[in-house]
Amino acid sequence: MRYLFFLLFTVLNFAQEKATLMTYEVTYNTELPTTKNGYLYISNDQKKTIYYTENINKNNESKEENIDVALKFESGKKQFNYFDYQKDTLITRDDILKESVLIKEMIPDLYWNLLDETITTNNVVLNKATCYFRGRNYIAYYSTNIPIKAGPWKFQGLPGVIYTISDETKRYNWVLKKIESTEYNFSSEMSNTEAEIISIKEYAKRKFSSQDLDEKIISRLPRGVKIVDQKTFRTGFEIKFEWEE
Repeated sequence: MRYLFFLLFTVLNFAQEKATLMTYEVTYNTELPTTKNGYLYISNDQKKTIYYTENINKNNESKEENIDVALKFESGKKQFNYFDYQKDTLITRDDILKESVLIKEMIPDLYWNLLDETITTNNVVLNKATCYFRGRNYIAYYSTNIPIKAGPWKFQGLPGVIYTISDETKRYNWVLKKIESTEYNFSSEMSNTEAEIISIKEYAKRKFSSQDLDEKIISRLPRGVKIVDQKTFRTGFEIKFEWEE
C-alpha cells in the first residue's frame, strides 16, 4: 500500500511542470458587465500555455426593455484556451448554448503593428501595438523587459509581455496584475474532458447560424415566455472570421 501511494504521488508530481503564472484583471463592459480574474500559465520553455477566467464580480441585472426574460445558456464547464506551439495547435473549450465543445484550429496569425509610442506605468516603459483580429481592433501595451510572447485569451506573438490590451470600444479589457513562478499540469484540462472536438469553421457555423440558434432558444424558453423583439446579431470576442473577410 505504501509503495502504491508513493508511485501515485510520483506520477502526479511528475505531471507538474515549472511555469510562469500571469494574473490579469478582465473587465467586460457588455450588456451584463462582468469582472473576472484571468489566469495565464506558461511553460518555462514557452512551448505550451493555457488561459482561463474565473468570475470575481458580476452584475446579473438586465436592462433590456424589448425582451421579457434575459437568457444565458452555459454548460458550467471551465472554458480555456490551450496553445501547443510544437504542434501549431490551439484548442479552445467554449459553449454553444448549453453544449460544451472543443474547437481545434491552427494557431492564428496575429499581425501586430508595432508603433513608436510608449507610456510609463509604475516605472515600466510600455510600447504600443495594434492589431485587427476576427472583427475587432485591439490596442496593446507591452514590455520587452520580459520576453514572454504569450498573452491572455488568443493574444500572442508580441516581443514582450502584455501589460494591457483592449478592443478599441473598451468592451473587452485585460490588465496585468501579477507575475509569479509556479507549477502546472498542462495536460490536466485536456485529459478530463469528453467534449466533442470540432473545427473553427464548424464552431462559427453552429454559433452564429441564426435559424438553428433561434429554434434552440425558443425550444428552451419556459412556457408562456414571449420575446417581443427578436434580433439576430453576432456578439462575443470573435464576430468575423478569416474566410468571411
